[in-house]
Amino acid sequence: MRMKNIINLLMIIMLIGCGKSFELTKVAESEAPLFGKMKLWEIEKISNNLYAFRYTFYRNIILIGDDGIILTDPLTPEAASILNKEIKKISNKPIKYVAYSHSHWDHVSGGQIFKDQGAEFVAHEQCLNNWLDNPSPKVVKPDKVFKDDYKIDVGNASLEMYFYGPSHDNCRVVFLTQPDRFIFIADDANPPDGMNMIYGAGLADTYIFNLIPFFQSSELLARKKRAKGVIGSHMSFKNEPMNLVSGTIGSTRVIKQQRLFYQLVIDAVQIALDKGVSPELIPDYLIEQGVLKETIIGFDEKKMRVLYKRITNYLLTGE
Repeated sequence: MRMKNIINLLMIIMLIGCGKSFELTKVAESEAPLFGKMKLWEIEKISNNLYAFRYTFYRNIILIGDDGIILTDPLTPEAASILNKEIKKISNKPIKYVAYSHSHWDHVSGGQIFKDQGAEFVAHEQCLNNWLDNPSPKVVKPDKVFKDDYKIDVGNASLEMYFYGPSHDNCRVVFLTQPDRFIFIADDANPPDGMNMIYGAGLADTYIFNLIPFFQSSELLARKKRAKGVIGSHMSFKNEPMNLVSGTIGSTRVIKQQRLFYQLVIDAVQIALDKGVSPELIPDYLIEQGVLKETIIGFDEKKMRVLYKRITNYLLTGE
């Protein structure tokens, strides 16, 4: 049954297609290079209300409304300092809110520069608990916390925040921008393709038991709200030829592909267990069999061994 499920999932991936393309306008970029033609940072205009800011391999979003500005994850003190200067060249509106996507320091540090300007910080309630238990001097604690859903409004632009249970930490939320209807899921669903090799193959601080339901809920949100696309929180891979790309915007199909990525890996490990393969041998066994090698973009044997081991432990222990 598991093998049949894998075959069905692979067929679904092939049928999803390439999705739509989007037009972006680059409004600012650094002189310093990152690699190749990529610059250290850049700001891209998606609409009159919505911008994306990339610093190194990380990205956040900026919403500008009649009553002020909403920023998401400040990333780092260095990134926040650059963004603070550049955003003033785009709008003279005050920065009223900073919304956190989750609690990991590599995304949410550096907000003090916006707090000093009077911005209100918003996060899921469990994020605050995480920072109380494990504080960082670079992370500004939220002024407002919520349990399920929350909406930040700045006139003709708003940011909707949805919590679907623990996933990539225990407080990650899904962002939906209005009126443009773009979804942002930190650390996952990075365009152009959700079948890309993931960054953190060890899935540290990831609640695997709820990953599939989390993405199913995100897919439902995209359909219900008629989302136009997805904004990636990281740079990503593109196939044919294989190369690293900015990956700012892509189709909502990326959300479904991300779910299928995790489902395929879980099913592959379960099949090996059902066949009686010794748990400690499963990573090498699956690599030797070439499982998912032609399916995952940027397939990395070293990372996949780590991922297969993590999933094996989860299926054996529930953790």
